[in-house]
Amino acid sequence: MRKILLAAVLCLQAVLSMAQEVKTLDDYSEVRFYGIDFAPVKVVAANETESEFIDAFGKINNLFLTEPDKYITTLEDRLKKKIVYVDIDNVINQIGAIDESELKVSHTPKPLTEQDAEFELQDLDIKPAEGLGLVILAGELNKGTDYGTFYYVFFDNDTMKVLDVWPFKGKSGGFGLCNYWARAYYRTIAEINPTKFYQSKKKIKAGVTSGVNTVKEKIAGDSDEKKQQ
Repeated sequence: MRKILLAAVLCLQAVLSMAQEVKTLDDYSEVRFYGIDFAPVKVVAANETESEFIDAFGKINNLFLTEPDKYITTLEDRLKKKIVYVDIDNVINQIGAIDESELKVSHTPKPLTEQDAEFELQDLDIKPAEGLGLVILAGELNKGTDYGTFYYVFFDNDTMKVLDVWPFKGKSGGFGLCNYWARAYYRTIAEINPTKFYQSKKKIKAGVTSGVNTVKEKIAGDSDEKKQQ
């Protein structure tokens, strides 16, 4: 009987220990930011060439270094967390590996899932570090709708475990390919709601974030509206 009780206690302790190790975004006060990864992106209804888009992807990421007051400080304000480190090297490397033959498509691509985010995070090969990491995945740049879809992927920088994925759609605009799609991303920053930090643990257990489902609904809604028009 004592052995059974001891085994039960040890099992309970293990479960409690695992539960304590599951962190939410609210457990972190600082962020390490790794730019926008355009490797998963699909471009819809655009006349520019694939090489022009790839060139623009690099320029958009450079804005985090050349215009930090606009892009980094604004992101900090919305996240309510200090961005202590900015490194775009990994996402720049991924841009160089984009297959141009698969970049432009003639249909609305499927939204990215949390599993897609996990695979992409592995491909980025970010070095482990302390604290919270954030990388943005570009999912769709649709010139027909003038909207870009971006996924904010939060992960534990030590374990490289994805903690949550927030997808947003931003309205594009501006002169030149870089500015046009940089504005789409920039407008997603205003959609950030820090109260989502408290919901991250629930989303982890669900497997796929409710945010991804929200984007699916938005995309479906946009399609329905066009059909009715």
